[in-house]
Amino acid sequence: MLRLHEVQQAFANAMINGSHQAVTGAIVLKDSALRSVALYRRLIRTNYTQVLAVTYPVLRRLAGPRYFDILARGYLKKYPSTSGDLFSYGQHLPAFLHELQVPRLLVELARLEWACHEVYQAADAPPLSHNQLDAIASADPSDVTFRLNAAVRLLRFSLPIQRVWVALQPDAPTDIAVDLPLPENETCIVVTRAEGRIRLATLADLDYRLLEAMADRKTLAEVEQMAIETHPEFDFTRFMTSIMALNVLAGVSVEVLS
Repeated sequence: MLRLHEVQQAFANAMINGSHQAVTGAIVLKDSALRSVALYRRLIRTNYTQVLAVTYPVLRRLAGPRYFDILARGYLKKYPSTSGDLFSYGQHLPAFLHELQVPRLLVELARLEWACHEVYQAADAPPLSHNQLDAIASADPSDVTFRLNAAVRLLRFSLPIQRVWVALQPDAPTDIAVDLPLPENETCIVVTRAEGRIRLATLADLDYRLLEAMADRKTLAEVEQMAIETHPEFDFTRFMTSIMALNVLAGVSVEVLS
């Protein structure tokens, strides 16, 4: 007789790998046991495939439902769910696609969609208040650091992947076309959320690196120095205005170090 934890492990293996025989006898001694476990496995597999389809809708449209379902089944075997939180299921799909050596377009699109998924699920954060903005203006830049909004992701791609993402949105104009293969073109993207919708913004390389430095809690003085060293004529006011417009900042700290 199998112990409870052994039955649970055998049942989990049956759901993922289809090895039903090890568990059916322990669950019920009837001829229908094998059919029941097999049916439950199909339901589980269908549910997880649907979860991936919801999380990666653009990837599914590009790859096609049949190919996507095959990928989803392979993903379930390689990365079975270890949590009851379905929102976290699918986070390893970009790595899984990379391991399969599929076209880079699919890997980078998966990276972008997972970031969109995380941003969509993130908690709301209010924009910087007038008091916080006043604190920035009156403080020594060496004492000022920023905190990025939880509903923000910074990503760098080797392809202009946002073109595919935009073109395959359900409400995209029908006259939008994307020529494939995409050209090699390093692209910096900020993923944000506004009014319940995902937004993508492309940034120049230096702007992106400065925003990364702010995310790493570099001081305002350090960020400005980095900009000037890279480009002496850099318009830092323009940069800060554009960052504020994207609503990527959730907090500011002014800390005078003794």
